[in-house]
Amino acid sequence: MNRVEDSYLFCRRDFLGALGAIGLLALTRSDAWTGSMETSEFLSSFISFDLEIQKFMQARNIPGAALAVVKDQRLVCARGYGWADRESKIPVKPTSLFRIASITKPFTAVAALKLIEERKLSLEARAFDVLASGPDTLHPNGEKLDERWKLITIRQLLQHTGGWDRDKSFDPMFRSRQIAKELGIASPPAPRDIIRYMLGQPLDFDPGARYAYSNFGYCVLGRVIEKIAGMSYERFVQNNVLAPIGIKRMRIGASPEHKRAAGEVRYYMPHDEMAESVFDSSPSIPRARSETRNSTAGNPRPTPPVEGSVASESHSQFPSREGSGAGSARGTRKTEKQVPWPYGGFCLESMDAHGGWIASAVDLARFAAALHDPERCPLLKPETFRTMHAPPQPPVSRNQDSSLKDHYYGCGWLVRPVGKEGRANYWHTGSLPGTYTLLVRRWDGVSWAVLFNQRSDDDKLPDSEIDPALHRAANAVTEWPKLDLFPQYR
Repeated sequence: MNRVEDSYLFCRRDFLGALGAIGLLALTRSDAWTGSMETSEFLSSFISFDLEIQKFMQARNIPGAALAVVKDQRLVCARGYGWADRESKIPVKPTSLFRIASITKPFTAVAALKLIEERKLSLEARAFDVLASGPDTLHPNGEKLDERWKLITIRQLLQHTGGWDRDKSFDPMFRSRQIAKELGIASPPAPRDIIRYMLGQPLDFDPGARYAYSNFGYCVLGRVIEKIAGMSYERFVQNNVLAPIGIKRMRIGASPEHKRAAGEVRYYMPHDEMAESVFDSSPSIPRARSETRNSTAGNPRPTPPVEGSVASESHSQFPSREGSGAGSARGTRKTEKQVPWPYGGFCLESMDAHGGWIASAVDLARFAAALHDPERCPLLKPETFRTMHAPPQPPVSRNQDSSLKDHYYGCGWLVRPVGKEGRANYWHTGSLPGTYTLLVRRWDGVSWAVLFNQRSDDDKLPDSEIDPALHRAANAVTEWPKLDLFPQYR
């Protein structure tokens, strides 16, 4: 057994003893707590993270979580908390795989920006000109095309300014049965079927006129990547984004529970809610997977911070919940068409490019570390790196006096400028029935990823509370360890 496996278990008795020794809150539940604990100094440095996560989980009765913290590109903390599988008493490890939902979008954005660096694509290219070329041309489903579709650019897809507003119309990524019925095909529809259906719908606003978070826009972006790269979206990301930074286990997840990947957690609902299955038969091998193995995130509404919500410059600010749209129905008993909501209430494979990946907290920490320094980024050139974080073109994300708002959505990242020296915090959340995730990159070199295998459905206990909680935890660290745990997690 290697050092990581030897060290990842941190017994509850020792943890309680450490808490008692410094007069802090003790655990009250019988959760298993796991993590990579190197020294007593290491423990005391990160007790603030342990306490905040414990408090958050216990208030919501969340079975399991994983945390990874980076300081100046060094992995300084990797923890598992609670149960990966509550029924089988399998604890979460730092390497446990979770659905990351909309944290998929930063990976998709980097993939698109790499194609732009290689001059195979441009930010101002019109997305549907790209998709309309070749033998597999996309056509509307017998409906008249809204001419504004032809104007949508790659930049607008990346920045959620393409013209779709799910609050005015709907999110097609959660309308599998309706779309399949109208197209006369089996459910769930594949991404290209969803696009074909949507081409018959009018846009909600002129492209580039304003911001509205859109899972569908990233679904389109995934198909653009496939078209230009000549391979599946998943394979392109694995070869060109993940492999160069040493991430080996990330993949597009599977909808059915029996298709869980090795080391993947189970997903839970607070009250064991059921949903109508989007699969015409048992969700074993969804069509979308055999087509392109794609998956983007039909996220539980990960919209960028709502304007006017409270968030200081040290907070990340969260998108709202997703996966609660049409096609999902709560119930108390299981019928032939009802399934546990995380396992067939939506088609994860069809969400590949906006919310379909599974990853560990350590995987996300590697990604964050790779994006720490624009001058030494192994994925993007400095100018592309800056483009990724640049604000949208006016009038998007501007106040009435034309000044930039306190936060905005760049290319795959939410951005909050901090001070007047060009510093900023970057983050993304992910949310689906059964999972809630957060990835933060702070201006001071501190980054973290936290993953949960249940999301809250209680408006009085919003998932977004984990954001300021972990900022508090990071601010409470007085001395960062000098170690680097990345070499232990190969």
